[in-house]
Amino acid sequence: MRHAAWAEQVPETLGRRPLRDVPGVIFLSFGLMKAFASTFPFLVGAPGLAVSSGPEGFARLLTGLGVPFPLFNAWMVILVEVLCGVGLILGAWLPATALLTRLCALPLAVNMLVALSVGVRQVLGNPVVLDGLPVMNQSWRLPLEVGLLAAMVYLLWRPVARWRTGW
Repeated sequence: MRHAAWAEQVPETLGRRPLRDVPGVIFLSFGLMKAFASTFPFLVGAPGLAVSSGPEGFARLLTGLGVPFPLFNAWMVILVEVLCGVGLILGAWLPATALLTRLCALPLAVNMLVALSVGVRQVLGNPVVLDGLPVMNQSWRLPLEVGLLAAMVYLLWRPVARWRTGW
């Protein structure tokens, strides 16, 4: 059966909208927190730690994780989370929706794979240690990261809703 002409022009369905918007808002807010939050020590779970805010503080955490080029990678994570988060939110209304969705979902999926590897390591008893204090021992993040990864994989697989008849 052929689809109605108007259905071909509608880029999203109401049911799929949250699969783009919710992760987009989460990534955008986490990216902005990493970039601007003055409460970064509280975000990493170590309020007694003297860590600067912004990308420098996040880079210090990445140093504790053993990430090479920590300041460069801190900026990359911030840019990916902010720009791709906005791309997911606005992507349904822009031209080339499928391409934009995939271009945003792929780096965010990689971001979540790295975050999951860190989270699993911490749950297994290897927390990040900065200045002798264990930080980032936050096992509550694992379900969030798994959910965000699953949403990104789904958006990579099916970036645009397909209108079907005969459900």
